[in-house]
This record gives sequence, structure tokens and C-alpha cells, in this order.
Amino acid sequence: MNILMLVSRLNIGGTEKHILSLSRYLLTRGIRVAVAAKGGPLTDSFKKAGISLHILPTGKKSEKVSFLSSIIVKGRYNLIHAHDSNSFKLAAALSKKQNIPLIVTVHGTYHRQDALLAAARMSKRVIAVSPKLPKWLANHKIPMYKIRMIPNGIETATFRPILNKNYSRKALHLPSTAQILVYAGRFSSDKYPIARKVIQAAERIAKNNSQFIAVLVGPGSRRTDLNQLAAKANHRLGRTAVIIRPPMSSIQLAYFAADVVIGTGRVALEALACAKPVISAGVAGYCGIVQQKNMNKLIQCHFGDHGAVAPILTKKLSSDINSLLSHPNRAREFGKVGMKTVKQQYSINKVGARLLQLYKEVDSRNHR
Repeated sequence: MNILMLVSRLNIGGTEKHILSLSRYLLTRGIRVAVAAKGGPLTDSFKKAGISLHILPTGKKSEKVSFLSSIIVKGRYNLIHAHDSNSFKLAAALSKKQNIPLIVTVHGTYHRQDALLAAARMSKRVIAVSPKLPKWLANHKIPMYKIRMIPNGIETATFRPILNKNYSRKALHLPSTAQILVYAGRFSSDKYPIARKVIQAAERIAKNNSQFIAVLVGPGSRRTDLNQLAAKANHRLGRTAVIIRPPMSSIQLAYFAADVVIGTGRVALEALACAKPVISAGVAGYCGIVQQKNMNKLIQCHFGDHGAVAPILTKKLSSDINSLLSHPNRAREFGKVGMKTVKQQYSINKVGARLLQLYKEVDSRNHR
């Protein structure tokens, strides 16, 4: 089986990292995988993994379809898997032209409706990455028989517990004795309010804790705004307590260095795989400290991106951060529970096996 993955660009984001993890897994199972995209920061990571890359040309959709059609013929690809709005319409046209099956993965509720519906009509299956998305998809008139709930997979060999934080802190130029909060996520307009609340909470904590540092890591157009907020907070504090960092291809180093991680979706899962205590906050709102008693509920909400229990409030956020920093033994226990959950439900081997089975089902039906 030969699979062509489509995504707009190889950015450092959850969707792209999922494609990379899944492609690596498929290669180990003897499946030939190629990715078509415009290139981007993760290009080298895909190349190092031995994944064939096809850089999409700029220009009209018809030109891109023609370019990809020739690639499909030459590479004998027999299944297309599309992952974002810009690739959905392209994939639908390509599937129709080449008469090969299409699968689309819906990673959130932010996809453009016209693109999603165009791809869904042509697709054999629509994959939802969290339990709340199937209902959202059904409300968008996508037939339930096409929808499958399969989460994003986490490479637990990469995202794992470590005994010593000092190596990663040294690599990131962070003090070994500090209490470090890490927030990872896109610095885009939809997630900017979360990062702003994190900075506000960090300033509140840093006033009374000289050892506290908050590190915010991510890509996005609102970086300048966050830099300005951080500079003002640091000026009021009289020290550098809030640090804004560019996106990291090895984000696990930031998790390794952290005492507490704030994140949603894939970030929450990656940090939990590292046995870190996690506070989940996403575009839908606040879900709080991840622990055994709320784990199932937070999984349903994709840790704040597809549902929430409350709005994100600075006072509550700072209170929860302080609670974890003040009770390190309890925080470690929360981290251990999270790590076990990720291993049981989200490891790339388990998730990849489910996706591979779906590919085979779609491919076999296409040949009947």
C-alpha cells in the first residue's frame, strides 16, 4: 500500500507532528508514505525520517492537482489522506480525477466548512481526533457511517519521563533551581487569549515567588503582542520572569525542563507522556489540573480545545499553578496517572495500528 499525505505546510504544530509520527509508524510496517506540502520548519524532520516529500507548487488549484496527479501515477499511490482545510478541496479534486480513495482527518472545529464538506463528500472515511468531534461533524451534515473517532498518536519513546531536568534546562539556558512553568501552543488569534492569561497569572505568581519563571513556546502571528506583554510584566517585576520562545522542533526539551505544563490537545498529551503535571486550557475554555477523577471528561473535551468546564480566569489559573508547585509529591502523582493514560490509549503504536486497519479496509473495498 502506498499512501500520499496532504497538508498545507510543514509547520511546527500538532497536525504536522501527528503526520510525522504516523508516517514513521507506517514506514516500520512496510507502508510507503509520501507527504505533499509547501515545505516549512519540519521539512528536515520528515527527510531524516525517510519520508518522501513533494513540495507543492504555488499557483492555481488546477496546477496543483495536475502536479499531484503525475506524482500519484508515478508513485502508484492508492490512497490519499488529507489533514487540513487548504488540502481538503485539493484532495477531493485529486481523488475524483485519479479515482482513488480519500480519507480526511478533522483535527478541530476550526476547519473551513466549504472545504470540509467538499472533502467529506468525496471521502470514504472522516476521522475525528476527539470524542466530541463526531457530533460536531454530524451537525455539519456529514454522514455518521463515514465518521471514525481515532485520536492523534504520541511517540512515547520521544515523549517520556526523565529523572534529571538539568540537561534540558541547561540546553534551554534556564536556571537549574527555578520553578518553571511551560505553556506551549500556537500564538495565533484564536489562542492568543490563553497565552495572555498565562502571562497575567505568571506575573501574579512571580510577585511572591522569586524562583518562578514562565516560558511560553509557540508559532504564530501574535508573538509581537506577547513579547510586549512579557516585557511590561518583567519591567513591573524588576526581573525576567516571563520568557517568550519561538517554536521548537524538539518541544520535549521544554517539557523535560518544566515543573508544570499548560496546554491543550496534543500538547497536553505530550506533556502527560513525560509524566508532567498538566493544566488544560484551550480555545473552548478552562479544564483545570489533569488528574484521575477528571481524566475521562478532559479526554472528551480534548483538554480544552473541543469543550471546557469554565472560562479561563487569571485568578483560578494562578491558584492551580501555585497548588501544583506547592505540592510536588501530589503533582508527580498526577503526572504518573497521565503518563499511564497516554501509554494505554494514545501511543503511536496503538493509534497507528487502528489507522492502518482503516486504510486496509478502505483499500480492500475500493478493489471489490
